[in-house]
Amino acid sequence: MAAGDMEKADLRAEVDRLRNWYKDHGTDVVNPGAAQRTRLNVDAVNLLSRAQQTADAQIAEAEDYARRLVGQARQQYEQILQEAQQQAEEAATQAVDVYRSSGEVQSAEAEELERRIAYLRTFAEVTQVQLRAVLEGLANEVNKLGSLPESSRHAVASSSSGQDAG
Repeated sequence: MAAGDMEKADLRAEVDRLRNWYKDHGTDVVNPGAAQRTRLNVDAVNLLSRAQQTADAQIAEAEDYARRLVGQARQQYEQILQEAQQQAEEAATQAVDVYRSSGEVQSAEAEELERRIAYLRTFAEVTQVQLRAVLEGLANEVNKLGSLPESSRHAVASSSSGQDAG
């Protein structure tokens, strides 16, 4: 019996030694399902991390695009304003010339009023036409921002199907 007890003790010591060896080398022989669950958790964290990085990149790209779009809109606004002022000034000068050529003798004040009226009419018309065109273009660009590009849709679909399979 003593020999049997000694052999049992030796075998227990050997089992403990082997368990420790496997544990030191990354294998849990006592609870083998824990390693697989840990691996699944790591995969889930990695997938979420990649998704967050992709989302951050998309947001940064959209913000950059919006900044550029606003800058271009400001430039167009300034250009439209200058063109409208120039056309209005030309129309005002033409109105004064027509007024003078009519042969009626009027005061300088009436001439100036006629010039200002022509200037304001032309300025308003030119500005309205050009601003409508800019607003339509801006609305189109905003609508583009509201939809995901096809490559992004594919990436989102494949990442979610990969998550469902795991």
